[in-house]
Amino acid sequence: MENKDITRKNNLSILFVCTGNTCRSCMAEGIFRYASYVEVCKSGFSAVSRGIHAFDGDSASEHSINALKALWDIDISLHKAKRLDYEDVLKADFTFTMTRAHRDILKARFPDKYYCIYTLKEYAYPEIEQGSNMLDISDPYGMPYHRYESCAKEIFECIKIVIEKFK
Repeated sequence: MENKDITRKNNLSILFVCTGNTCRSCMAEGIFRYASYVEVCKSGFSAVSRGIHAFDGDSASEHSINALKALWDIDISLHKAKRLDYEDVLKADFTFTMTRAHRDILKARFPDKYYCIYTLKEYAYPEIEQGSNMLDISDPYGMPYHRYESCAKEIFECIKIVIEKFK
């Protein structure tokens, strides 16, 4: 990881990106806010989520809401999807995408921010080979509820590692 231009460890601004901002990235935002509060005692981290192809104003999926509530009592029921824009990426100290495809799109659109755009799993597990599909968090959209819980748990494990790296 290049830490170029990243000089502060507190007050980091984190951006989570997926496709529609109704499943993975909004779960990641909710989990990160919860975990950073618990793990680092309100360190000043901020997190937002966006979707590359989001429809502004869409609600989080019912299964995403229910999975986070059931697993950790995290409430994302008020989440409204938002399409990614230029300012979002510029403001972020780190941008974590859910897939390599999302990452590659953002690196192409924002070459000046390439050094702080990663898949969430790539940052959490740098030992995973770059071309591996193991760097992707599968989209649970339209799948049964248990897939949302599995996805949320996978995101949670990654975020625990990311927060530990930020401490």
